[in-house]
Amino acid sequence: MDEEPRTEGPSVVWAGPPDAPAVVVLDPAGVGRHGDLPGTWRPLTEHLQVMWCRLPATDEPWHEVDEVLSEFADRSVPVHLVAGAAAGSGVGDLIRRHEDLITSAQTFAAPVPLGHPEVVLEVLRDLLAQGVDVHVDQMGEVDGGPEAGSLLGDAASALRRSVAQLFERLKAG
Repeated sequence: MDEEPRTEGPSVVWAGPPDAPAVVVLDPAGVGRHGDLPGTWRPLTEHLQVMWCRLPATDEPWHEVDEVLSEFADRSVPVHLVAGAAAGSGVGDLIRRHEDLITSAQTFAAPVPLGHPEVVLEVLRDLLAQGVDVHVDQMGEVDGGPEAGSLLGDAASALRRSVAQLFERLKAG
């Protein structure tokens, strides 16, 4: 298996409703070279925008990410940033440049790739830890739940519906 970052393919893979809350993923490993999000992230795009920024696929990755984030300047949607730790200090600089836009940020260290189900699960845990009270009945259906239209609510709903086994694992602790 090739350990080098993947440079071929698109620099940004974007999926989900354009008016939905956003999760911007900064991937220093370059997953998604075939133009698709990792399969573990696709279920979230029913209710969330997911922008997968493949940092090694462009000569000026931080300029590219600035352009992606500028897409949200006139939108009233929360923007959650997820980054691989190998992206380095550029992540902190990016957050400072866009502090009025970025709602929250999370980093993940290797060896777990950002496309791994554990990362998706941890992102959901972080969103839920921000104060969403989620109740799921014995059939895995939402009972009450987070506010409709919120990043937390949309992320929780999308993941529960499409990846029920991950949500059960989260619920079990």
